[in-house]
Amino acid sequence: MMYVWKEFLEQTRGKGLWLGIGVLMLASLFLIAEARSFPADLGFEAMLLSVFDMNMYLLPLFAMFLSSFSIFQEKELKTSMILLTKKESTLSLLLKKSMAIQIVLLTIFIMAYFILALFMKVFLAFHIVSFLHFLLAITVFLVIFNQLGIFLGVACNTKMQLVGANILTWFFVVFLFDLMFLYFLPAVTFDNLRFFSWLYFLDPIHTLRFYLETSLGLFSLSHMSRMMENFVFMDMRIFLIINALLWPSLLFGLSNLFRNGGTIDD
Repeated sequence: MMYVWKEFLEQTRGKGLWLGIGVLMLASLFLIAEARSFPADLGFEAMLLSVFDMNMYLLPLFAMFLSSFSIFQEKELKTSMILLTKKESTLSLLLKKSMAIQIVLLTIFIMAYFILALFMKVFLAFHIVSFLHFLLAITVFLVIFNQLGIFLGVACNTKMQLVGANILTWFFVVFLFDLMFLYFLPAVTFDNLRFFSWLYFLDPIHTLRFYLETSLGLFSLSHMSRMMENFVFMDMRIFLIINALLWPSLLFGLSNLFRNGGTIDD
């Protein structure tokens, strides 16, 4: 609990958190206002997908910067060394700090989305089930990129390295990865489609967006072609669970590996 309270004070005192939330809410409000002209039957769901698409570009950057600088600050201010002298193991310290970052950032961002839900309810035909699907996708999205930021904060030794690592990682995940898929797309055949599908849906951005499209009723999984059925060979909820468990666990393991590697605690 001490770590959570400490993290809450550090995050709320900084300008980065409020700047990130302010930008997200302002952009979302414009999308909500625009959605008033959408058809009544699926207008709310289309607006949620538009908000997610906007979040796909902004939220990873904000989450990585906030979480990475939070963990980096422990090294810069030598507070991690003080905690380690109190018989706190490096693994325990990393676990508690990671949980504190996740709890604080998730709570604050989700509260911001609930505030946005009030505007959605006023201006649109609010559907609680659709909003919960959206909130689940955003939560998984935040957990993954918070943990990615924690890994970057552990792996980098200077602020300049950390800033560069955040920007390059954001560019790779949001833009370059999709360009690579487009480059290899002509080589995809029916025989290797299953392998391509695994690669495609192990990208959390692809999985979460497709999960939203299907859960919100904007993409039908009935009457698909054989190739499409082979591509979507597993329920999107299973892919979502795989991403939600695989990436945070893998990134936490890498963080612990780098922390014990000698380059961080020297």
